Amino acid sequence: MLLSWLGYPTPVLGQGITQGTIIRADTREPVPYASVGVKGKPLGTVANEVGLFRLQPLEQALPTDTVIISCVGFMAQKRLAAELRQHPAILLTPQATQLTEVAVRHGKLRPQVLGREGTGGMAHWGNWAPKDSLPKDKRGWEVGTFLTPSDNCFVDAFSLYVELNNFRFVRFRVMLYAVEENRPTTPLTNQDMQFVLGDQHTGWVKVDLRPYNLHLKKDQKIALALQWLDNDEPMTKGKHLSVPAAFPDPFHRAYVRDKSQAQWQLYPVSPSMNLSVQSYQD
Repeated sequence: MLLSWLGYPTPVLGQGITQGTIIRADTREPVPYASVGVKGKPLGTVANEVGLFRLQPLEQALPTDTVIISCVGFMAQKRLAAELRQHPAILLTPQATQLTEVAVRHGKLRPQVLGREGTGGMAHWGNWAPKDSLPKDKRGWEVGTFLTPSDNCFVDAFSLYVELNNFRFVRFRVMLYAVEENRPTTPLTNQDMQFVLGDQHTGWVKVDLRPYNLHLKKDQKIALALQWLDNDEPMTKGKHLSVPAAFPDPFHRAYVRDKSQAQWQLYPVSPSMNLSVQSYQD
């Protein structure tokens, strides 16, 4: 069996395969927290820390639907849903970065914040809405905002304000996308920027991004996003997490998608997330 040969056997329930595995094509090591999504549909999941993912979230996919397996720093793979169910072993090939990385910082720098610093708002993003009887499985869910630096800048940190959190831990990935036709497109960096929100933490969370040496150009429109990767179980009625957003906001747009390959939805709101940068002029 292919999965056993790769060294990561797939658990089975009776005669049905219930899990797949995602590994590196070069080293045969697991690819942790890779996304598995059905193209154009709010169906999918995220692999765990050893590259295993459940097939159950894909049950509603048609046999002819395209499933895209992707992860930051790797070339995406496509499979028909019917094929993936029969052979759920995926090899991902590492990919080169697209965002310019600068080793030496400019001498004259000015601190600046790109994004919202406010902590209130009439809108709230999270894993539960009043119409839901139970919180939804948010693995693969993304929410973000558009940013345009007024000067060239180096990225220091990502900040997020959490107003409610009943989880022991939630693992997130910070994403930076290129923008085309007012939609996020391809990731701008091959570096996997993850962090864990633990111990029911609320308030501002600041993630140091200086080790990634990220540089943004003047007037370069980008999409900053937060992707939900994992959380403690079970997803019960008391498990809530929310982020406030200003609404309505005629000057800003937030974007959301339920899973990694779902259609982006735009809203006239500004979520409480931002980038701390060091700006400079040529």
